[in-house]
Amino acid sequence: MKTSSATSASGIEDGPLVEVMDRQGLLLAVMPVAEVRRQQLCHRSVVVLLYDEAGRLLLHRQRSVRGQLPVRWDAPVRSPVYSGESLQDAATRALEACLGIRAERMRAVEVIAPSLENGNEILHVFSLVRPEGSAVHGQHPGQQPGLHDAASGYCFGPEELGCLLKDFSELVSVRFLQLAEALKLTQRERRPL
Repeated sequence: MKTSSATSASGIEDGPLVEVMDRQGLLLAVMPVAEVRRQQLCHRSVVVLLYDEAGRLLLHRQRSVRGQLPVRWDAPVRSPVYSGESLQDAATRALEACLGIRAERMRAVEVIAPSLENGNEILHVFSLVRPEGSAVHGQHPGQQPGLHDAASGYCFGPEELGCLLKDFSELVSVRFLQLAEALKLTQRERRPL
């Protein structure tokens, strides 16, 4: 799928275009993603939660967008939905871009309303169970699926995830804490979403 991008008056590309929405999901405008994020305008985004067969959730260590905050645990796949792109296509594109995994059978789990705390994103949550031992292009033995640095990802079991979110919340991104609360991840048993 070819995505449109915008170029500012200075000739610098502002990236792909996204649809600015009102809180009910009605289209208001189409703008470059960088400008939408800068102004914290309401827009659609996708996040993919990747589980293994044992029900463990893959998280990775991620720097803040500006790179100034310490590294925090977060969902490895999150992306805005580009203008004209379906939610499923956005989730598929983001999963392949972030982890090198091509999967078209993700399950839509939840829609989380926009708020200033989540960057004013209408967040569409998808989940995917990835069989253990599934090969990913360029993956080294022992490396987590699709991660370039084996030390950056870890699959958290339900008990570990509950402990991380309850006792070590300072090690988790605010975005993931809000996502975990909205989805009640700490109350789930061994079954993936």
